[in-house]
Amino acid sequence: MKQDIRDFFKDREDLKTPPANHRNEFLEKLKKQNQSKKVSLKWLKIAAVFIVALTVGISVFYKEKTENVSPMIAQIEAVEAEYLKEINTEWENFVAIANDEVLVARFKKRLDALDRDYQSISKQFKSDANNIVVVEALVDNLQTRLQILKDIQEHIKILNQNNEQHEKSI
Repeated sequence: MKQDIRDFFKDREDLKTPPANHRNEFLEKLKKQNQSKKVSLKWLKIAAVFIVALTVGISVFYKEKTENVSPMIAQIEAVEAEYLKEINTEWENFVAIANDEVLVARFKKRLDALDRDYQSISKQFKSDANNIVVVEALVDNLQTRLQILKDIQEHIKILNQNNEQHEKSI
């Protein structure tokens, strides 16, 4: 069925000349298509403006919210950050000098319990930042954790010194 397509259309005279109203129909269809594109572009522009406005509004809202932090909260967060940094440093030092995994696990469990208490107190603080009792509880918890770590390290140093003295005497 190989056939040249030009030969197929040679016999068809009706296809060579378009109908009389062909040009008008084509222009009307073209106008309708352009109008529908204009309408969709109009809605697309409206949606883009809405999204940009929403994004700007949200960023301004969060910026104002973060700028409205009271000086007391900022101070408490600074103290908290300092204590947590010190606690992490002390814990790393403890783990480095501790030879007993059971001891490390036992104190890790104890510190985790204090951390859970701290998280609970922290939630109370977020709901009532002006309550001085909650603030004192936060600081007490951090101080307790830090003191436990320092006491543990001091105890390990004493044990290590005693072991060294015992080994020298033998």
